[in-house]
Amino acid sequence: MDKETKILIEGCRRKKPAAQRQLYQRYARQLYVACLRITGNTSEAEEAMQDAFLKILTRIDQYHDEPCFEGWIKRIAIHTAIDYVRRQTPELVELPDRLPEPEEEETDEEAERYTVERVKEAMTKLPAGYRVVLSLYLFEGYDMEEIASILKIQPPSVRSQYLRAKRKLLDTLAKNETYG
Repeated sequence: MDKETKILIEGCRRKKPAAQRQLYQRYARQLYVACLRITGNTSEAEEAMQDAFLKILTRIDQYHDEPCFEGWIKRIAIHTAIDYVRRQTPELVELPDRLPEPEEEETDEEAERYTVERVKEAMTKLPAGYRVVLSLYLFEGYDMEEIASILKIQPPSVRSQYLRAKRKLLDTLAKNETYG
């Protein structure tokens, strides 16, 4: 962690408004983008990001100089965004064991054709549960076990949700390619 960040953290611990403002200015965009990936909605992402900053500033004493301050605040933002999604659409449910597991996609070559912008746009059209799982796995880098822990569901359900979400995303991209 750089010296400037340490100074900002210390200022925030002392409840200095200038340090809080600088911390916000430094990380707001990054946390907003993470929240937007989860919520899929600009106004909800903005609210989640604001709430995340309130949590960060009120819990700054709980941060114990871990190696990565950015990881700590990003985790708070992601959990806050997931809470927003849960309040809006309770789609993250356990799948019954008797449902057949979706087949693994044969190749990822097809996915490589799509630009980041098209993928982001298509993700906003996905149901919230799919969007959350894809965002956590693809963009935030969590593994299936971590996502299961965050969402409080079983890992096989996460894997199933991920495969279904991936298929739905590819279908959405293919439809947009046809009509776009």
